[in-house]
Amino acid sequence: MAERRPTVRDVARAAGVSAMSVSRVLNGQPGVGPETARRIEEVVKALGFRPNKLATTLRRRRGMSLLGMVVPYPYTPLFTALTVEVDELVRDEGLIVVTGSSDRDVDQERALVGAFIERGFDGILLFSEDADHRYLKPELDSGRPVVFLGSPPVGVEASTVLVDNRGGTRDAVQHLLRHGHRRIGIVTSVDMFPAAERLAGYKETLVREGVGDDPSLIRIGPITPEFGQEAARSLLEQDDPATAIFSTNYLLTRGVLGAIRAHGRPVALIAFDDFEAASLVDPPITVVTQDLPAMGRHAAEMLLSQLAGVGERERPARVVVPAHLVPRGSGELPPAS
Repeated sequence: MAERRPTVRDVARAAGVSAMSVSRVLNGQPGVGPETARRIEEVVKALGFRPNKLATTLRRRRGMSLLGMVVPYPYTPLFTALTVEVDELVRDEGLIVVTGSSDRDVDQERALVGAFIERGFDGILLFSEDADHRYLKPELDSGRPVVFLGSPPVGVEASTVLVDNRGGTRDAVQHLLRHGHRRIGIVTSVDMFPAAERLAGYKETLVREGVGDDPSLIRIGPITPEFGQEAARSLLEQDDPATAIFSTNYLLTRGVLGAIRAHGRPVALIAFDDFEAASLVDPPITVVTQDLPAMGRHAAEMLLSQLAGVGERERPARVVVPAHLVPRGSGELPPAS
């Protein structure tokens, strides 16, 4: 069997730099210091790396490359910030990001992906809600760069950037336990990988800490502020009410806040995903935040690596980005007497 040909990622690893830096040097673009560029060139020679010249020529002939990005909603803080992050990272490479919203509809998601493919987009970034991605196998087999964000692909292999949903949830639940809470409710959604991971982290942590997960404290429904408000209201008004709530999504958190205000008594709250107004309410909201710069950087480097070495076969990359607890006040409230 012939040896596997070296890839852009192999060059980056050996030179101790990012795939983005390798791509810049290979394409004669600025942004890499002379010493670093020299080291990359030496590694390229030592490994015998040969970029795909046909793909590079086609991209230069067009003058620009287009990347398609599919998100569930375009105007939530998470997706807006991540789209801006990716766009800034790839702009210097002559790449333009075109974003489309699936509105959490699988048919719309597939239609957007199909449109990007039919129009010859050079790569696709996909926040997917689909339960089957085998329709993408011909594109992946042909070498079209596709990177999944937030959820892994189902039925195919592709590069993926995930968040440590269980770890972030574990930190949130342990934080509430340390502040005296034993009745910790969760408001979450259905049928999606991040939500399933966050619910699993919630249950695992409570069991591990000797509290046990109580079904009466779990509310699962659609990702809407209306459901968030109704779910939180029921948690706070039941016979043995929750003294703290963990909300797993920004849209749910909007509704949870409304229920807490109407309740009229202090209720501890930790929300997964940060947003601008989180620091403006009283008390400011303790959040579990996703590292958007890291997610954008990894996704951009994966795509650039594939674009610079189209046809170079290697196992898809998988990166899990940590989530971080940010205490602000609401998660530190003690149980109401």
